[in-house]
Amino acid sequence: MKITEKKTPTFGFSLMTLLVLATFLIVMIRVLGAPLNVSMFLAWLLVSLLSIKLGFTYNELENVALDTIRRSLLSVVIMLAVGALIGVFIAAGTVPTIIYYGMKIINAKYYLLTTLLLCSIVSMFTGTSWGTIGTVGVALLGIGEGLGIPVGMIAGAIISGSWFGDKLSPLSDTTNFAAGVMGIDVMLHVKHMLYTTIPALATSAIIFLFLGFRISGTAADFTLMNQISEGLAANFNLGLITLLPMVIVVTMLLMKKSAVVSILSGVIAAIFIAIFYQGLDSSTVLNAFMKGYNQPFEQEYLCKLLNRGGMNCMNSTVQAVIFTTGIGGMIREIGIIKVLVSKFSNKIKTVGGLVASAIGVSYLSIGITGSHCFSAIMVQSTMLDLYRQRGLKPENLSRICEDCGTIGVTIIPWGVTAIFIMSTLNIPYATYLPYTFFCFLCPIFSLLCGITGIGMAKYTEEEMQEFRKQGLIN
Repeated sequence: MKITEKKTPTFGFSLMTLLVLATFLIVMIRVLGAPLNVSMFLAWLLVSLLSIKLGFTYNELENVALDTIRRSLLSVVIMLAVGALIGVFIAAGTVPTIIYYGMKIINAKYYLLTTLLLCSIVSMFTGTSWGTIGTVGVALLGIGEGLGIPVGMIAGAIISGSWFGDKLSPLSDTTNFAAGVMGIDVMLHVKHMLYTTIPALATSAIIFLFLGFRISGTAADFTLMNQISEGLAANFNLGLITLLPMVIVVTMLLMKKSAVVSILSGVIAAIFIAIFYQGLDSSTVLNAFMKGYNQPFEQEYLCKLLNRGGMNCMNSTVQAVIFTTGIGGMIREIGIIKVLVSKFSNKIKTVGGLVASAIGVSYLSIGITGSHCFSAIMVQSTMLDLYRQRGLKPENLSRICEDCGTIGVTIIPWGVTAIFIMSTLNIPYATYLPYTFFCFLCPIFSLLCGITGIGMAKYTEEEMQEFRKQGLIN
């Protein structure tokens, strides 16, 4: 079979291709209301059509896409395991126990600080920002209003805490997605994010503590929080034994055991606790493994928070990994990213400049589509080779994807996430935006890491020599 000679794209063609792709995604997502996964999958055909001029066939690009996807399959397996963990952990009472005792830390005098911490705890152990806001967040908003605290401050604390866990939790789909796109272990990704996430949370906590001292509160109505606590206690057997599965998972991960093995070990322990301690039948528990926990509750809040999980809940995220990594491989193969990046790469003289460039790409991407998934794949496509050339490991980029992409969607007013926040908390965008301190601080600390070199993982000289032998760097 005759192999068509491949042409190197010009700068104009490369820019046009990227603009056409961006326009296509904007029209599909914003105008036609298509899901991101549908848009990304159809974009495979668009990229292949645009690449005909360069001598590429669809079959060639499809093979490249599949090769790229194969490198992300471990992340897909971890995502499915995490989905199972969420469903079974709820059935075992692990998640309800954490939420129940977390609510006990609410203190009227330190309301904003305790709101931040409670939402951080709930989102960390559930892996969902939306679920945290839609349940605990709504209840906290009512209490805060009863205390006479400005709703913007309350919403800022709720959002900051909710996205702390969404960003950092190994149970979060965004955490697993960012690690998968960059081809690194999810726990390595989580550990590397501590350099920016913990300082951002600590600084946010200090600010909310200061704001809390300046506000004089009144007697609050804790009825809603009490109802949720009573509902948890009525529907689950709470206690230390329910925390055993979590202890198993954390211990094994700290011992550097396989993420899949660690998660499934905790899941098995949770299955036994759900059957023998919670009194559920095996069919219900194993269905929670596959389809998620799904039981009737008298309170709508509990239904929203606890009826979730299962491997099936990760289907959309798994599709996003497949389609976005696939199209990312195609874009890299036809060479348009290399041409575009080469125009400004020589002008980037410092690591700080490199980090700032990645931050810019991330915000531009979420500004176009409102999607952290698209943002991550664009950061990977444009910046990964540049980072390797400078001796910087991919976990530096995966951290930026979270610091800017995962967190940034909360401050894009036309994005689905911001619309969800406004509708769920019934609060205008301009009212909550100034108080989302965590969302602003994460990229700031990320940039500081680049400027100072603190927390920037680097390849060894031996690894760089190996890259040179493979022709991956100059």
